[in-house]
Amino acid sequence: MGRVAQSVGLALLLAGAAVLAGAAPTSATGGNVTEYPLPPNYPYCVCPTDMVTGPDGNLWFAENGGAVGYGAIGRMTTSGLVTEFRLPTFNSSPVGISVGPAGTQNLWFTEQNTNRIGEITTGGMLTQFTLPLAASQPRGITLGPDGNLWFTQSLANTTTTTCNHHKCTTTTPSTTTGYIGRITPAGLVTEFAIPIAYSRPTWITSGPDSNLWFTDQNTNSVDKMTTAGSVTEYSLPTAASQPSGITAGPDGNIWLTEENAGNIARVTIATGVVTEFPAVAAPARIVTGPDGNLWFTEYFTATAPSGIGTMSPAGSLLASYTNLSTNAGPQGITVGPSTDGRIWFTEEPVGAIAAITIS
Repeated sequence: MGRVAQSVGLALLLAGAAVLAGAAPTSATGGNVTEYPLPPNYPYCVCPTDMVTGPDGNLWFAENGGAVGYGAIGRMTTSGLVTEFRLPTFNSSPVGISVGPAGTQNLWFTEQNTNRIGEITTGGMLTQFTLPLAASQPRGITLGPDGNLWFTQSLANTTTTTCNHHKCTTTTPSTTTGYIGRITPAGLVTEFAIPIAYSRPTWITSGPDSNLWFTDQNTNSVDKMTTAGSVTEYSLPTAASQPSGITAGPDGNIWLTEENAGNIARVTIATGVVTEFPAVAAPARIVTGPDGNLWFTEYFTATAPSGIGTMSPAGSLLASYTNLSTNAGPQGITVGPSTDGRIWFTEEPVGAIAAITIS
């Protein structure tokens, strides 16, 4: 395992903001959207993917193609001031990002194409950890119940897969399984093979039951892993649903998105029963809002525009706000700092960060 520490360069830019008006359904409040375009990155797309509210009260996000293709970690204040921290290796492809253990001022992120986990302080000091398993394509990352960081390794040992930003295509069938990785704050890595053929774990979250939960697109399932590495698989009712984002819900259960099926699904932790609820467009990522409802991004489809959806813990679709830029393609989503009171999300195809009011 390699370890590299360095202070990365930064550039300060004030992103312009555009407020888009739109009529919201009467069944939910809020819906005003503000979009903050990120600095130009020609000829590469910025492609912001995952995002999180940092310990410093700012928004932090991974720029898959930022810094002219090198990849970057971005920081934005709630007023729209952007700082970008360029990664040192071209085409590093950062994807997932998470806060670190309580009491620390660090963020942790995955580098899909360089097979690393990165750690960055709120001041911009970078440390990188090379993973033992080659070409493992780390993707989602979350703070675990044990104080360690846990991450998905989507295509471990697979050499027939091509990734372009957030989309990966396997050109030849493979029986290779994916892995779930654990990294301690000191950088010690342990990798757990998923005992299910063709497994491809994608996004991951820490559950209220002190286990890790992750979506598995190749096996059309949502899986539970204990901190000791034991895995339980829960098949999804709809075939080829493409499970993606996942979060601990306000009701003490696990909630996830099904992009191809256009559903939001709930796993009742006590019984393992999976229940699906129809949503709009292609729901991508999901988070529990401060209002006690589920909030999720809706990637555009051929028949439905981009949007932000919200659903009650009972499974009722409360709203789908589509007052975003054309083909905004929202992906990552997070609750902003308590002083801000908005839900924040990335708009990957158009290279922007956006926020929506919830009251």
